[in-house]
Amino acid sequence: MFALALVCLGIMTARVVWSSRAEWRDAELATGDARLLHLGRAARLYAPGSPYARRAIDRLAELARAGGSEELAAWREVRSALLATRSFYTARPELLEEANGRIAALMAAGEPESRGPLAARKAWHAARLAEDDAPSVLWSVVALLGLGGWIGGAIGFFLRGVDERDRLRARPAIACAVGVAVGLALFFVGLARA
Repeated sequence: MFALALVCLGIMTARVVWSSRAEWRDAELATGDARLLHLGRAARLYAPGSPYARRAIDRLAELARAGGSEELAAWREVRSALLATRSFYTARPELLEEANGRIAALMAAGEPESRGPLAARKAWHAARLAEDDAPSVLWSVVALLGLGGWIGGAIGFFLRGVDERDRLRARPAIACAVGVAVGLALFFVGLARA
């Protein structure tokens, strides 16, 4: 069973890396918005150790730092790719901070003076970009533990709570029912708080 899970994980990882490579190659042949689109896709197709996602995010940052008409779109792709590939941590937080800062500055500079001073507009955009709606890791773990308890209790009930004549075995059945109830409670509380 464990070997089958490893094979499935390997197949999925290979597929992600292969797709990232294909998007990287398409980006190398494209120009303008199409290049940014393919680089963004390659960066989002992240797998640990994949060189293509890393190259794509580096190229996007390089294009953004070069300025010009593509600067805002490139910084948005950098930010989007970094946020799309985060898990319990955010890869390259310094690059995300740089992207947020440049996006805020560019957005504020593009607004009319009637919306207030440049510094205030930039601060407003920076505050919106800094908002983090990522789920809480702790409560996500609680929800996963609850799911495991719930499923484990249900499986235990079918394996231990009922005998071969389909009669309840009182102690194992009650223990499994408690496991299901506690698991469900943890699952729903974890989801609500995450």
